[in-house]
Amino acid sequence: MDWVEFFEKTRQAAGVESFAKLAPKLGISDGAISHYRTGKRVPQVWVVAECLKIQGHPQPEKAAIQIMKSEAQTSPERHFWKRLAATAMALMLAVGFALPHDVQAMTQPGNALHDIHYAK
Repeated sequence: MDWVEFFEKTRQAAGVESFAKLAPKLGISDGAISHYRTGKRVPQVWVVAECLKIQGHPQPEKAAIQIMKSEAQTSPERHFWKRLAATAMALMLAVGFALPHDVQAMTQPGNALHDIHYAK
């Protein structure tokens, strides 16, 4: 999504000369619009819906959800969270393999301590 173009279109549809005057109409700060336009942040779905209302879209909420769904599929934030999840999984595996053998054995079925704990 080209957020610069999106917010420019919204500004024009609102009939205001600046993003500082558009911001109160959307219920956000002009700094938030600046962050969205520069790509520092992705707008929340309700902000997109408000913009679409101003633009005169017939189904702003439904369209906003579709826009944000497609944005999430290409977002750098989504890539970051996928990488973080993979790193966390690798760390958990490394810690599991680093445990002493006797601690690992206690957690296996067939071990007396395991069987006593789960027999209850």
